[in-house]
Amino acid sequence: MKPGVKLGDRRVRVDRPHTRYFRYTAPGVVSAKLAANEPATASGKAFARVRRGLFGQPISSEDEMEERLPKWKALPVFSSDAMSSVAYGPEAAMYTLLAAGTAAFTLLMPIMGIVLVILVLITLSYRQTIRAYPNGGGSYIVARANLGELPGLVAAAALLTDYVLTVSVSVSAGVFNLASAFPPLQPIYEELIVVSILAVMLVNLRGIRESGSILAWPTYIFLGATLLTIGIGLFRVAIGDPPHVTGVTPYPVPLEGLSILLVMRAFANGSSALTGTEAVANGVPAFKPPESQNARTTMGMMSILLGVMLAGIAYLAIVSGAVPSAQMESVLSQVGRATVGTSPLYYVLQISTMGILVIAAQTSFADFPRVSAILAKDGYFPRQLAFRGERLAFSTGIVALAVISAALVVVFGGHVESLIPLYALGVYTAFTLSQTGMVRHWFAERGPGWRRSAFFNALGALATGIVVIVFAIAKFTEGAWIIIVVVPILVALMLFVKRTYDTETRELEVRSGLVLAPPDRERRVIVAAPALSRAVVQVIQVGRGLSPDVSVVHVTSDVRDGERVRDLIERAVPGIDVVIVDSPYRSLVRPFVRYLEILAEEEPGKVTIVLIPELVPRHWWERLLYNQNGKRVAAALVGRDDIVVLDAPYRRAA
Repeated sequence: MKPGVKLGDRRVRVDRPHTRYFRYTAPGVVSAKLAANEPATASGKAFARVRRGLFGQPISSEDEMEERLPKWKALPVFSSDAMSSVAYGPEAAMYTLLAAGTAAFTLLMPIMGIVLVILVLITLSYRQTIRAYPNGGGSYIVARANLGELPGLVAAAALLTDYVLTVSVSVSAGVFNLASAFPPLQPIYEELIVVSILAVMLVNLRGIRESGSILAWPTYIFLGATLLTIGIGLFRVAIGDPPHVTGVTPYPVPLEGLSILLVMRAFANGSSALTGTEAVANGVPAFKPPESQNARTTMGMMSILLGVMLAGIAYLAIVSGAVPSAQMESVLSQVGRATVGTSPLYYVLQISTMGILVIAAQTSFADFPRVSAILAKDGYFPRQLAFRGERLAFSTGIVALAVISAALVVVFGGHVESLIPLYALGVYTAFTLSQTGMVRHWFAERGPGWRRSAFFNALGALATGIVVIVFAIAKFTEGAWIIIVVVPILVALMLFVKRTYDTETRELEVRSGLVLAPPDRERRVIVAAPALSRAVVQVIQVGRGLSPDVSVVHVTSDVRDGERVRDLIERAVPGIDVVIVDSPYRSLVRPFVRYLEILAEEEPGKVTIVLIPELVPRHWWERLLYNQNGKRVAAALVGRDDIVVLDAPYRRAA
């Protein structure tokens, strides 16, 4: 009771301690506040401050809509992979054609023309997919819904493989371009790649909205610098002063004749420029409303920009005489240097190229965790991949992607030429399965405009299917066989995880209408006591609350010392039975387990509850000093019939 403002007034102040941590949202339902997530220990609080300094304050699920992306942020987040391929797509095709001599570069524009036609077909196809699946129409979802479980898993495995390779290839190409402009960086080339991957990982752990804000401007600077360079180059060609590359030695490659297989390999390398174009369809739920319309608009903008830049850079590379260089200078760097010289625009182009190529990993960091989470919810991946972190990001998937990609960079030494043969086969396989599934979807639905949509999806499936065949033939001996082997292995692992989860669900399922009766079996409590301590006394008191049949078991290799421990326990806790298990062979766990087995055989109707004292450490390093024997005992007993193992923590006074 508290006095009021006026004489005679009284007011009641209700003190509810739980309101600091919880609020009532419905009868029998409480919602945890941010304070409920605060760690209790000083070290935990210090770690939380560091973590939040790096990643920001936790975001409530109720604020998820505020984390959605507008179109101007979604474009760099979901399109950076596709647009960054301008830096390596044409060069990859030229690298292959170089084996037949620089005269073969005349085939570059026809090859890029076919790539642009495929880009148009993919764009039209995925716009139909976004319309049909406004909640996110990734290749896995579409293929599984329309073609069945196995095609869906093949699409998922192919797509996840491509996302890992996207990070490795794009970041490696980005650091390569930076080293082209700044040669002193070449000795630490591989280390820079790994550091860049970790940097993008940290940015993404802050959440998709913040990562979009941080990464948007480098993307737009790259777009501006590249389009301006192309514009200047085309203007110089128009006035009769085309750019001319000088001081470049062609990369030494084994010579071979111009053949259909060589052209197919060049086309396969050039087609890697279209990886990432499906990312918008996978990430529709990340857009602000209206999600599907914003996603379709973003995909159209991305395709137009990508097409203009691919055609422009390829044309200027031919006109200027650029070649894959033995001096570690990229074709894009040669085109920029020949077009604008060593002006500030050239360095802006190079630095922004490195930036966009590193940021291209953002597409994978946005979609790999999302696809992994969908697979985890469906039971094909470990369930922890489906959980969002404090910033509403799928943190486990983000970290897993960074670790796998960095390991791949180390294995291949960060060489883009070694990684490219593994690249794009997976994503084109996913393209083909997704678009084939969409054709079946339209024929089953037959809604307004279904014939037109089915036509575009069928064209997309046909085009990408041809590219898959070309990849498999042309790139098989160069490393594509690895993807052909890895994808079935991933599918087999996903089926294994699914079968394991399904078996567990069947075993743990509670039948509908089941009413559980009170326990009707007697219980005995065994306290595992290494010595007399406050922790052991507390555990004995806990055991007495569980059953009147409580005894203490002490395993020792010295009977005299064991009798001393028994006397101490019996004096401290009168009426308790203490059993000494002599272990002349100095084993602790096995004699204790055998003793429990004998008890179970003597009285098979009883349930044995084993209580293990556990000292709660004050510091993290104390975990190495305490409770090790208790963990060994618990590990030996867990899973046995008629034995329940419980830890009984004891916290020392501060």
